[in-house]
Amino acid sequence: MTTAAKVLPGYAELAVGGLRHLGHVLGLGPAFDASAEETVSVLFGGWGHRSTRGPAEPGLPSAPAPFEYSLVLSGDRVDVRLFYRPLAAAGPTTAEASWDEGRRTLAELERRGVAHLHRAKELSDLFRPRSARATFGMCLAASAGARGIARVKVYFDTFAAGTGHHRELIGEALNRLGHGPAWTWVREHDPAGVAALMPAIFALDLQESADARVKFYTTVHERSAAELAARASALSDAAGRTAADFVERMAVEGSAALAGDGLRPTLCWSMTSHRRDRPDDATLYLPSNLYTPSRGDITGRLRTALAPGLFRRVERLISQCAETAPGEGPENPFHWVGTKLLRDDSLTLYLSAAVVEAARSAFPAPAAAVPRTRSR
Repeated sequence: MTTAAKVLPGYAELAVGGLRHLGHVLGLGPAFDASAEETVSVLFGGWGHRSTRGPAEPGLPSAPAPFEYSLVLSGDRVDVRLFYRPLAAAGPTTAEASWDEGRRTLAELERRGVAHLHRAKELSDLFRPRSARATFGMCLAASAGARGIARVKVYFDTFAAGTGHHRELIGEALNRLGHGPAWTWVREHDPAGVAALMPAIFALDLQESADARVKFYTTVHERSAAELAARASALSDAAGRTAADFVERMAVEGSAALAGDGLRPTLCWSMTSHRRDRPDDATLYLPSNLYTPSRGDITGRLRTALAPGLFRRVERLISQCAETAPGEGPENPFHWVGTKLLRDDSLTLYLSAAVVEAARSAFPAPAAAVPRTRSR
């Protein structure tokens, strides 16, 4: 007798379940739960039924899910966000397929009034994939809230024209958006960052706001908090101090963590229309569960960083994830932790779909708290 292959949930069902679990653990209320299905249905468009990234081995996951969650924590508030790469509706997902799916989703978000695409359209010809070396085509991100989708972002692939043109594309994109002077400033004041660009990512906030950001990412190769502070101080002395303090507070070994092997931190420069001559902020991202792998260590650091009520909610999530962590893996569920260096004191934590699904499976919400999913 043959055993039937296990039918995996589609990525949309996985994301809806993950959002609802986060909403339950973090106390975001029934309206958040009720909006999750509509949010994912719109964002994942015509490919949410898929349960693998590619056609090979259709009954087994061939790669991690193409989405992750982030929690933006500020005061007593939690903003839950989805970041994802759109997949083809069927068959292999090429950079061109992700580009086409992403554009369809953006058009729908524009129709619904939650994304403003004029800046993205100005850059469409630059970032349309046209090389076999294009990496991902397009990624998207959005907040999932009780009122639905908000704060949409698009991530363009700067390898769209091939691997040798990413700096040229970033410079041209910034010039078109009126931030050419800021690009000149970065090249003059952060040559190490320009030399170590994370070459495949250029991001836009799609809000109609003076605070809407243009962002690009660089790798941190500095080997101590003092070296990193000196680099970030090009923006301001306060930015340098915040960067060094963040490393000391969020890494078990403090500054010495930067001298270790493995995944490197990231420094993201961001520009807004508030000023055109230079970046007006930067965000530092640390590989959290590399620098702070144990449950006790990440809990202790977040206890000092968050308001007490918010900390207790996040602590519940950490507890669940630690108990379901693979035996050889870190107990800390957050693979990145980020903070802005100037404009606010929010903290952003990033966790994978697999981490949330393991916690959801082991600690299901009470049946009454889980809205029934409509069949399709």
